[in-house]
Amino acid sequence: MKAKQKILESSFTLFREKGFQSTGISEILEKAGAYKKTLYDHFDSKDELGFEYLTYLSEQQGIVMLKVLGKSSDLEDFIEKWVNFIVRDQRHSSRKDCPIALFCGELSHLPQFDLHKNKSLQFVLETVEKCILSFKPEMKPETLRSHSIDLYMLYMGGLRLYSLTKDRKVIERMKEQMKSSIGKKSR
Repeated sequence: MKAKQKILESSFTLFREKGFQSTGISEILEKAGAYKKTLYDHFDSKDELGFEYLTYLSEQQGIVMLKVLGKSSDLEDFIEKWVNFIVRDQRHSSRKDCPIALFCGELSHLPQFDLHKNKSLQFVLETVEKCILSFKPEMKPETLRSHSIDLYMLYMGGLRLYSLTKDRKVIERMKEQMKSSIGKKSR
C-alpha cells in the first residue's frame, strides 16, 4: 500500500475512533508507519486530512444508499434496509452516530471546514433525492428537496438519539417517522 493511502486510512480510523481534535499528527504517522516528511509530501495540514475524510464519509454514505436502493422494492423498503444496514454496520463501533453529523458537529467552530461540510452534506442530500426519485419520479423539485432534507434530518437525529440512549426503540420510531413523512409530502 502506498504511503499516501496508509496515511489516509490511518487518519480516517483515528478520526472515527477518537475524533478529529483528539487525534494528533504523530498518532496518524505512527499508525501509518510513515514519516512527517511523507505526510507533508501529500497533504498541507491535518485539516486537509479532515477535508478528505468528509469527502470519504459522504461518498461512503452515497455508496451504501445506492447499494440498498438496488435491493429495495419501494421507498419504505429502502428506508427500512438503509437504516438497518447503518445500525448493523455500527454494531462494533464505539461511536454510534451518523459519522457525517458526528464529524461535522465536532468541526462546527472551525470555519475552514464550512465549505467542505456543505459539499459533503449536499452530496448526501442529492443521493437521497436520487433514491426518492427512483420510486417517485413525478415528485416536484421543491417537494423533492424538502423531502430529502426531512428524511436525512430524521435519520441524523434518530441515530444521534440512539447513540445517547442505546434504546433500539428509537431506531424503530425513527424508521416509522421517516416512512410517515413520505406519505405526507409525496404530492
